[in-house]
Amino acid sequence: MRRANGFTIIEIVVTLLVSSILAIGIVQYIGDSVTGFISTGNRNKLASSGRVVVDRIAMELHNAVPNSLRVTAAQAGGDQCLEFIPFSGASSYVDAPFTGGGGTVIDAIDFNPFLALGSPAGVYAVIYPINTQALYDANNPGPLKLVDSIVDTGGADGKVTVTLDSSHRFSRRSPVNRLYVAGQPVSFCLSGGNVFRYQNYGFRSAQCTPATPTCLPTAAPDRTLISQSLDNAGLTGFSLMAATLRRNAILSMDLQFIELTDTVRLKHEVLMRNVP
Repeated sequence: MRRANGFTIIEIVVTLLVSSILAIGIVQYIGDSVTGFISTGNRNKLASSGRVVVDRIAMELHNAVPNSLRVTAAQAGGDQCLEFIPFSGASSYVDAPFTGGGGTVIDAIDFNPFLALGSPAGVYAVIYPINTQALYDANNPGPLKLVDSIVDTGGADGKVTVTLDSSHRFSRRSPVNRLYVAGQPVSFCLSGGNVFRYQNYGFRSAQCTPATPTCLPTAAPDRTLISQSLDNAGLTGFSLMAATLRRNAILSMDLQFIELTDTVRLKHEVLMRNVP
């Protein structure tokens, strides 16, 4: 009799079992690879967003008027604001009003790079800003005053004339006769999972937040969205360490970004190199 060819039930069951195990392993491998690829993409996206925020703030702080930084208290959800006054030029004054009823003219060394502004200049003269609150109060006498014009006569004396918009007395002389020309304050705020930049809202004695009525701008171009996906709940995004006799002020940033199940947390410190 001829012998029959085929598979036994046991062989078929074993083959199906081994094939199933291999298929499950392959599917799991592909799934893990896809998940890893998506996770890597999310982390790269979050890291890029965070780096944009950190680099933008650090870059602008390098041109901040000394002692102009102030921060609000961090809320439970992580909302917080950082404020500072940017400057567009710096030089040394030759003569400025420090006594009596003050005056309207400051003689200064030529700015480098060149700086001249017609009336109204829309900038502020700042001399020896050692008190943060005095900067934002903008009182007379005080360290800050609105400028009407900056005129360079083009002579060989190497001087410019800074004319103030009204009579003012600066409260203190700078030990090195330093003069800053500054703009309006700027704020970076962590709000509702976003990072916003605010400008052109003027000087306020009390620091503004997005929750303060009629204080910060609510639309472009004076409110700019810098980044999303922020989740700073329970964290302090901005911490300011005041200057000491041995070092300048330091701003610490602690920002956490979340996308799906991926989290990127960035910590960065900025040393304020400008001095009054």
